[in-house]
Amino acid sequence: MSEAAPDRDAQIAQLASLTGLDAAQAERYLNASNGDLRLAASLFFDETPAPAEAASDPDVDNDEHKDDEHQDFFAGGEKSGLAVQNPNQANPRDQINNILKRARQNAPRPGGDGDDEPAASSHFRGAGTTLGGDDTPSRTIPDATANIPAPPPRAHRELHLWRDGFSVDDGDLFRYDDPANARTLEMINTGHAPLHILNVEHGQEVDVEVHAHKDEDYKKPKKKYVPFSGSGNRLGSPTPGASVAAATSSRTAAPPSTAAVPPTVDVDSSTPQLMLQIRLGDGTRLSSRFNTTHTIGDVYDFVGRASPASQSLLGDMAEFKRGGVVVQKWK
Repeated sequence: MSEAAPDRDAQIAQLASLTGLDAAQAERYLNASNGDLRLAASLFFDETPAPAEAASDPDVDNDEHKDDEHQDFFAGGEKSGLAVQNPNQANPRDQINNILKRARQNAPRPGGDGDDEPAASSHFRGAGTTLGGDDTPSRTIPDATANIPAPPPRAHRELHLWRDGFSVDDGDLFRYDDPANARTLEMINTGHAPLHILNVEHGQEVDVEVHAHKDEDYKKPKKKYVPFSGSGNRLGSPTPGASVAAATSSRTAAPPSTAAVPPTVDVDSSTPQLMLQIRLGDGTRLSSRFNTTHTIGDVYDFVGRASPASQSLLGDMAEFKRGGVVVQKWK
């Protein structure tokens, strides 16, 4: 308890310096937000007095079941945030009607300005510096909100109300007759976002767009087609296979000194010679002079000393006597 009290006092002092509240008021906001400094500051800045609703709806006098609709009772005053739901209303159909009614009331008017852009705050934020004097130096006051993380962006979800249940976006069906889903409907009806259903973070604002399908049963949406999925091979790359794996492992195991010293061929300068260029399947090029008296076996021996894995993969050399280029082909 001795360590928790200073932390609590520090939170109260930080909230008081940020909002201009006294210690008692700052403590009440912290209690309402369960000690969350960021949420307490948001409650203060976003809190506005609720205007009284004008009873201008012509259908109010005609609704005989008005007293049976959903009501919220607040324990400890409305500002406490502790809401106790009316236990008399447990019919999911009534909750669905209330959700649709709220959606109609909150629907944007045609041509109206959107509320996507947050209102600019009129409060001063950031660090400051006190004015100093002859005997008192200037002092920098750090920003109390610097360590408060920015709120997550507003999310958008689509709530589909079917005849046999409800679904969110393209998700699965939550049946009305399942008692586990009654609490979820109740939270949506009271304007609270069920985190596990709407997939939002704690404190994140979310716009719920309601679609009524009261005369239709749930239909699982078709899976969206995603083109160009999977993996592939680049054109011109060697065909994967055992020969490629063997050549790769052989090149990896060979020491650098072996690759740096090319093999040599004993050439008799007094007899006719030719230049033979050999292109291996891995892109390596081997060039050497041969006598016309050398055999194909001598060429294989030359390639084997340069690349042992390619010794048995050399192509045919029908025009060996003329010289030229020999291309190795992968099997």
